[in-house]
Amino acid sequence: MSIICSSTIKSIALKIGFSDCGIAQACRLSEEEYPLDGWLAEGYNADMEYMMHNSEMRRDPRLLVEGAKSVISLVLAYKPDRLMDGPFKIAQYAYGEDYHERMKRMLYQLIAAIKEQYPDFEGRPFVDTAPISDRHWAMRAGLGWIGHNNLFIHPTFGSFCFLGEIVTTSEVDHYSDNKASNNEHTCNDCMLCIEACPNHAIVELQDGVYVINARKCTSYNTIENRSEQLPTELNTRGFIFGCDICQLACPYNKETPASFSLSDERKNKLESLPYADETLFNKFRKHSALARIKYWQLKRNIGY
Repeated sequence: MSIICSSTIKSIALKIGFSDCGIAQACRLSEEEYPLDGWLAEGYNADMEYMMHNSEMRRDPRLLVEGAKSVISLVLAYKPDRLMDGPFKIAQYAYGEDYHERMKRMLYQLIAAIKEQYPDFEGRPFVDTAPISDRHWAMRAGLGWIGHNNLFIHPTFGSFCFLGEIVTTSEVDHYSDNKASNNEHTCNDCMLCIEACPNHAIVELQDGVYVINARKCTSYNTIENRSEQLPTELNTRGFIFGCDICQLACPYNKETPASFSLSDERKNKLESLPYADETLFNKFRKHSALARIKYWQLKRNIGY
């Protein structure tokens, strides 16, 4: 099997429209890199029982794809050029087309383009579709680091990034093996995201290692939580789908360039959603990240 030129893959990825690309050698992530066991032991996964399954596979892509040699990580920046107006807010990643669909198309494009130059190339694309940690592999690939708020942070695009990867049985000529501790850009002693969260959902798991307590997280509660009522103590600050509070507090996001133009038509539709009937909401949620919630959850999140 051919050894693939890493610079060729990165060049093709940028031409397709990805914002950045990095490649790491497939291996097992340690608990130090990915403190999954400690997070689960504290019950911070709340009702997300699926996170308790396939823990070894989440750490080791070689158990996910037989014979895996490399993980190609892709970044797609999504920061919009303006925000919604009004009392209700939706996380910015849901402003446009469902990123699962968009990135999956682009990943297949990348695979096809690589195969044109390397016919024996084989790879499987993933965008939140399997037990693999996107942010940890993006960090391993030298693309950035994981912030205190547990979001992947790119030095140029901040945390307003969609992530995906191609796990391949091919080797490349050069790998990155970057870790946050070796990156010149890190959160260091900045605690702005921790201080900004109105629900104190960002907690210290161990010395200097922060994780998300999903039970207190607005994003978890407005999307994953299937209870009839939200926790009475939850302060959503107007977010009815997801939450951007910790991202908006991050210094790396202050000067992040806009990567998505929010049209007047789309903006008006987003702002009208809190007042939409079920038929209209179900029509909008197709091909949108809002497909993750039902109409009754939307009404619950709004408060009626």
